[in-house]
This record gives sequence, structure tokens and C-alpha cells, in this order.
Amino acid sequence: MLHAAAWVRERFGDEALAQVLSACSPAVRERVTMANAIDWHPVGELDELLTAIDRVLGRGDGKLAEAAGAAAARANLRRMGLRIAFFLARPEFIMRRVAGVWRQYNDAGQMRVLEFANGRMVAELVGVTTPSWAFCCSITGWLAEAALAAGLKRTVVNHVECRSRGYGRCVWNLRRDADEPLPVDVR
Repeated sequence: MLHAAAWVRERFGDEALAQVLSACSPAVRERVTMANAIDWHPVGELDELLTAIDRVLGRGDGKLAEAAGAAAARANLRRMGLRIAFFLARPEFIMRRVAGVWRQYNDAGQMRVLEFANGRMVAELVGVTTPSWAFCCSITGWLAEAALAAGLKRTVVNHVECRSRGYGRCVWNLRRDADEPLPVDVR
């Protein structure tokens, strides 16, 4: 949540962040201005902030929520030890580890790697009661940035099934060295 606010401030400026926060509830405004980086916050507050970012500064299509998720991944993955591990490890190990890191940042749900073969990864988010579109868009950005940090250049990430769009599960396809994106079928 704080990474998303910092990204807005860096990319769009203080006035834009103030506009986004004015579209949020008092609880979200307080959390963004008063919280510490190690504080837990309800996922609903993160969703509210991401939705406001996307609606106030973007087109409401999830692209800014995705960019905020990528910015959060860059902030979380910038530790030198983690970068060295990414440099030395096999991409499959790293991406499975990235999925396992879910519990460090979330108190509900699990990110599972269903498949990792031939330059393709399929990941599924399970156990989150009510995932939202903005939240899932931020995960798309997070996964894309994590793939880049793992050395998987030119990886295309598509959220191909989303519970908030009528599907029975949330699934992402990642394809390495893609010339063009996989088709997105999100209702």
C-alpha cells in the first residue's frame, strides 16, 4: 500500500496523490499517511487505493494498478542479497520462491505455481475470499517485475482468468521470450 502511494507521488507528484487520497475513505487516507512499512493493513484498503489510483489518474482499465504492483515488486526485490540469489538461481526455482513469498505480504491465500516448463509458467491465486480486479491487476505487475528480476527477460504476463470477472479462479500465464502477448480472455 505504501509502495503504491510512493509510486504515485514519484510518477505523478504530490498533488496527484492528494487527489487519489481524496477519493479514498478516511481509513485509507490515514493508513497511507500514518502507517509504517511493516504494518499490516486490510486487503480491502489496498484494493480501495489501487482502484482510486486507476480511476483518478488512469482510465479505469487496471493498467495503473498493474504499474503500482510492479513498483511494489521493484521495492521489495531491491535488496542486494535477493538480487544475488536471483542471479545465481535457476528461473524456475526463483519463480516458485516468488510465489511462496505471498505469505510474507498477505495473511490470506496462496500463490501456487501450477506449471513451469518450456518458457511458460502458470500461477493461480487460491484462498483469497473476494479478489478484486484492481488487486489482481497489481499482482500481474508484481509477477512481471519478479520475472524480470529473475532474469526472465521479455516475459509477458496475462491474467487469463479472474474471479472478479466471473471465472471460478484467478490464473496468470507467464511466457518467456514472447514475441506477442498471449490472448487475454477476461470477462
